Amino acid sequence: MFWIIVFGAIALGGLAMVICFGVSLWRKSQALLGEVGVLLERADEFVELLDRLEVSPDRETPARYRRETGGDEAEIEDVEMGLSR
Repeated sequence: MFWIIVFGAIALGGLAMVICFGVSLWRKSQALLGEVGVLLERADEFVELLDRLEVSPDRETPARYRRETGGDEAEIEDVEMGLSR
């Protein structure tokens, strides 16, 4: 009779641990879904900001952004980089 009580207590303790773990996992998943919602809102704001940008294709690239190719530099073609279609 003593062993039945011992194993019953162990089973109840295990059940309590599973329930606590489930509640903890539920709370963490709800927090994660909340953060994903915030991320999606920020992505929408980012897209709106990108839509507001006006880029003129007629303008020339500023000198500090130009890549100058010298005779000693090896040029990699688009085919080698896998960028060609």
